This record gives sequence, structure tokens and C-alpha cells, in this order.
Amino acid sequence: MKICCLHSSDEGIEAGEEDPEDIWQDPGLFTDQHTFENKYIVKATAKAQIDEAIAEGYDFYLVFMWGTRDDAIAGFDAIKYFESFNLPSAGVRSFERARDKFDFFDDAKRFGNLPIPGDDGFPLFVKPAADYASKLIDEHSLVRNEAELEATINRLNPRMRAQRLRRAEALGEKDPEGYVKSFEEAGRDARDLVIQEFIDGDEFSVVVLAMGYVPVALTPLVVKYGKKQNGAEQFLTFEVKYHEDSGYGLLDEEKEPDLYKELQAVAVKAFEETGAQPSYMGCEVDFRVRRSDRKPFIIEVDPMPVWFFPTGSRYEDLDVQHDFPGGHRAVLNTFITNYYLDHPEQKNRARGKSSNDGSKDLNSWDASDIPTNITSFQYSGKVLDLECRDAAISQKLEGVEFIGVNGSEEVIKLCGQSGRYKELIHKDIVPFLARYNQRVDHILLLSGIKFLSVEELDFVLARCFQLANQSITVFAPEGTEAAANIKTFGEPRNWRLTYNGSFAAQKTGTTITGFRFERTKKPVQFMAEATN
Repeated sequence: MKICCLHSSDEGIEAGEEDPEDIWQDPGLFTDQHTFENKYIVKATAKAQIDEAIAEGYDFYLVFMWGTRDDAIAGFDAIKYFESFNLPSAGVRSFERARDKFDFFDDAKRFGNLPIPGDDGFPLFVKPAADYASKLIDEHSLVRNEAELEATINRLNPRMRAQRLRRAEALGEKDPEGYVKSFEEAGRDARDLVIQEFIDGDEFSVVVLAMGYVPVALTPLVVKYGKKQNGAEQFLTFEVKYHEDSGYGLLDEEKEPDLYKELQAVAVKAFEETGAQPSYMGCEVDFRVRRSDRKPFIIEVDPMPVWFFPTGSRYEDLDVQHDFPGGHRAVLNTFITNYYLDHPEQKNRARGKSSNDGSKDLNSWDASDIPTNITSFQYSGKVLDLECRDAAISQKLEGVEFIGVNGSEEVIKLCGQSGRYKELIHKDIVPFLARYNQRVDHILLLSGIKFLSVEELDFVLARCFQLANQSITVFAPEGTEAAANIKTFGEPRNWRLTYNGSFAAQKTGTTITGFRFERTKKPVQFMAEATN
């Protein structure tokens, strides 16, 4: 695919307010399956730039613009304009950029489903409701009494004046100065300030990715402070966040298993409560975990879950590298697949440029063709047979509980006649896996793989590795793009490729390549309930 990445240009941002590393999202660093073009959108000329990008005829768009209504950089308005074209895309959506931190906490308090800090006891933490990169957070943000609170608000008001004026103009306020003055006079009740109890403890982030309609949480990241602040409390000021020794590390599940699972579970709830699925990406949930009892509290939900920063950079996606089967390439292809799950009518237009190459009918191999070493592997327990065909392999295995999935009603009837399947599901495998969220012991994908696009193949493989407790066995025609993509998919963490061999399908003379992956360590990833 030819993919266009839409970024917010840093033009218009005051010096010192942007990431000092000056790095940008770059999916092209992680895959050669697609070509990428980066467009840096300026707020003042956003419509013209977007028109130019669309005229260049891209197959897909990734929206990395992040500006809110009152930011100096492209965001809400530019995204809303782009959305009016209904083009294939994934990324930050205008409905999210129309909201701020205050909206999130207001909803969280009203519904009461998410753990957030209270607001009625000192020490308190003061921060703007719409801001970025901790740029207005400093040593004065933590206040211990009314006098310090008033002083901090008075210190913020002049620093927030330009931002408030921009918001007034964006909202069409007739009296922008009066609008700004009303916020300044509101003091602690100003709606663009978040004032909450300070949670003394550590900071964590959890990425939740949309796998179709199932949210999947990755390993929690723990914030590493490169610079110690005065006093016992630690929090991310702009200076600390961008200190050369600051960054993130992976939370060790074995050291704090309860916290690991609770962070993931709460992050999934936040994904659902904030409606992150329509971005086709997901979200990142930031926490503070109280030191005394290790209770997590949500402090922010960010709509940008994966940054695609260069490997080795301070804010590289350690959790994607550590957790996600297939890495960044599979993440990107999952985002694309997520879009087409909701827009199947557009899928055929894209397939001509992204589908796997043709091959002879893989369904024409017989059970007798399968090498004995494949059927002699251990398959006890529950087996998910994707693209089941005629019970060929199931006839060679005893004492196994088979669940068959196929989009053909005729094939489902044929498999039913064998009496070998406990359950048969009439559904294409991509939409099936987009909602299926039950662990099984083994997964088979022995036919039909040539009908998957390269994006769908990575989605299917990633989902299989997430769902299988013990093994995955996949067949692909030798020498095809599908076989090559399985090889380059790699071995996810805690998995090992135990078999990679070929056999001849006698009816057609097609050579089939078989892959058998086995898990080397128990699964630890949090599994959320599937959503509708």
C-alpha cells in the first residue's frame, strides 16, 4: 500500500515547547511491505495541504495530528476536515481532540467506573486540562495548602492566556478577552484546570490496542526519572520528562503480578469508556500508583498508543517490541485490517494492491499428503481449526476437541458430516478473530491463507499467537508472498519455531510449506472480554 502519514507541524509552537529530540512517528522504519509519505500539516494551511495529499492518491492514511481546539498546531479542525472525505484511515479522531482532561475526569466521576484521584484533600496537583508534554507542569504544580494553590493558579493564568484566546477564537466567542477573564476570575473552578489529590507513588503507562473489536493490553511501562526533584515526591515536569536519562522500562510481571494485571484490566476499561476503538488504533492510559497500597489511579488517556519512534530512542515502543506478535509491522497491518473490518465495501479496492499473490488451490491437498511429523506433534485439549475444510487433519488426531471455522456454508456442512467437530462456526476467519476472545490450546490454519491480504495475514497471525496456549500450525504454498511473510513475522516472545518443512500436494503438484510454533512459557497477557 501507498500510505500517507499526517503529522502536526511544529510550526507555530514556541521554542522549548516541543520534544527536544525532534523525532517523528515513522512506520516506514519497521516494514518494507508498504511505502510511506510524511506530510507535516500547518494549522493555518491545513485544508490546502490535506487537499494536496488526497490528490496524490494514497491507499491509506495514518493520522498523527494531535492539536486540540486551542492548540497552535494542526489537530481538531484539520482532522475533522480530513474525516469529511471518508477515506481509509486510522489514528487520532476529531471527537477525541474535541475533549480535554477535564471532560475525561468529569465523565469518570459521573459514571464512577474508573479509578481517578479525588479533589478534596491536600496535597493537590494542578495542571491544564488541555496541554501537551507537561510543558506547564513544574515544581509549583504540587500544592500543600490554599495559599500555594492560589499562588500556582495566579502563576498559570498569564502562561495560559494565549491558549485561552486561541480557544475563544476557535469557539467563535464574540468577546475573547471577556472569555479569558472569566477563566482567570474562576480560580480553582476554571474548567480548563484539573486540580486533584496528588497520588504519592510511581507513574506507569499501559497501551491498549484494538484487535478488531477486542481490546488487548500490553505490558505496563514504568516511568524512569532521569532527574530527582527537590522533596520526596516525584512527578513529570517538562524538564524531568525530557531529561536525557528519563524514559520508560517494562514492569516485571513476576515481581508484581497483581499490579501488572490490575493496570491492564483498568486500562481496558478506560479504552472502552473513552470509545477508543473507532480510531482503529487504541489508546495509552497513564497511571499513578499509590506507594502505600499499590492502588492505581488514571491521570490521563492518550489517543496515540504507538509512536513508531526509532529503535534506541528514549521513547521507543518497548511494549510493542516486547509483547506484540510480529512487532511494529503487525501493529500497522492490524490498524489497516481494523479499518476494513468496519468498511468491507472498500476492501476489494485495496486488495488489488495489497493481496497475496495467486497460487494453485491449497484446498486440493489430501490428509495423506501431510507429513507424519506434523500430525505426531502434541495436540491434546481444545483445537481451533481456522479455514477447516473436510476434517482431514482431525481424522488423524484422537482425543482432541475441535472447533471449526469457515466462511463457506458448504464446507461447514461437509465438516459436520465427519462427526469430528464439537463446534462449527460459519464465518470468515478475519471477522471471526476480530471478536473471538477465548483461549484455546492449539490453532491450525492449514488452508485458505492465500485469500488473505498481507495486512490480514499479520492480523490473523498476531491474534493466533495471543489466543493459543500451546501451539500454532500454519500451511502456505511454497514460494508465495504468504510463506515469505510468515517467515519474516518472526518468533514472538515466549514462542519458538519448532518445525519448518515442505511437502507435495499430490493432486496439484503444489509444494506446501508448513510452520509449527510452540509456546516456551505460559501466556501472561491480559485478555479482555470481547466487545460488540
